[in-house]
Amino acid sequence: MNWKLFTLMSRRKAELRHGLRIAVAGMLSYVAAESIGLAQGYWAVFTAVLVVQGSVGGSWKAAIDRLAGTLMGAIYGVAIAVLVPHDSVVTLGVALAISLTPLALVAALYPSYRVAPITAVILLLGSSASAESPVVAAMLRTTEVTLGGFIGVAVSMFVLPARAHALLGNAANRVLQRLADLLADLLRGFVAPVAYPDIVALHDAVRVSLTALENISDEAAREKRNYLTEDADPEPVTRTLRRVRHDLVLIGRLAAEPLPDTIARVLEPKLTAFAGVAIPFLRATGEAFANRRAPPPLDDFNDAARDMLAAMQDIKGEERLIALAFGFEQLQLNLADLVRRAGEFARVPARGSENLVS
Repeated sequence: MNWKLFTLMSRRKAELRHGLRIAVAGMLSYVAAESIGLAQGYWAVFTAVLVVQGSVGGSWKAAIDRLAGTLMGAIYGVAIAVLVPHDSVVTLGVALAISLTPLALVAALYPSYRVAPITAVILLLGSSASAESPVVAAMLRTTEVTLGGFIGVAVSMFVLPARAHALLGNAANRVLQRLADLLADLLRGFVAPVAYPDIVALHDAVRVSLTALENISDEAAREKRNYLTEDADPEPVTRTLRRVRHDLVLIGRLAAEPLPDTIARVLEPKLTAFAGVAIPFLRATGEAFANRRAPPPLDDFNDAARDMLAAMQDIKGEERLIALAFGFEQLQLNLADLVRRAGEFARVPARGSENLVS
């Protein structure tokens, strides 16, 4: 049992570190709020717990969004509380409607301000049920949120910090592993029928993992803009992987039906040889991202791609092969670019990326 628990914990290190950061942020916020003597210090605790995200960049964004939403809700909520009478059930309902309608619209259009309606409601309802004036309540709530946000960001930066660039490597690896699975099925589809639901499921898996990568890339870019890291710009990695996925979408459309038998028999050895090189290459490149090490050389991949493309060019009378050759040429170019990005990410020179298709 202990061994199973140890194995589970070793596999969930990131989640355990995240949970520990949340706990530390909450406790520090409680201690700070009590030390200062804040009347409703639990708002600082709530904020700190909500601010701590999976990466420093994510925590930074969450803190800024929460503070911006709180300021907007506090200012507008104070204005309504002062200008609109709300000393009865009916007038309080009218004041709530005036507060919520515009702020809810702003929150719907700009998710960064999603706490603004909540803050305005707390101020309006709280001021009607307590001795605090709306202005004092707004200042206190803003102070509490600011304190919690500051502590949440500080804990994210200094307590077992998780940089978004490290998460980016793992996310890129997940995308490439799914792209390798997809490419394997697409190449088989040129010589034999492949179940359509299986292809759709693989495309969906790629899309989900790519969306996760884009979110982490935004957090990594935020870390770089705020001088929290000196790592390479994450956007080229995401952009190149998006292009590789588009290449496989094009190839997949051409692989919807197997090639004619006469052509399939000629191309099958070349397609098989290409699959034997390209799929391990994608997986190895993903692992290079995850471990921040040198990407694999492109030489074998380029050789297999040239052999396959040459065999396609020798076949006449099949228009689909023209589009297919273009798709594989684009894939080759974009994978060469991806190898360069992997080298930048690991801060090592990429090998073979200059040997492109001629």
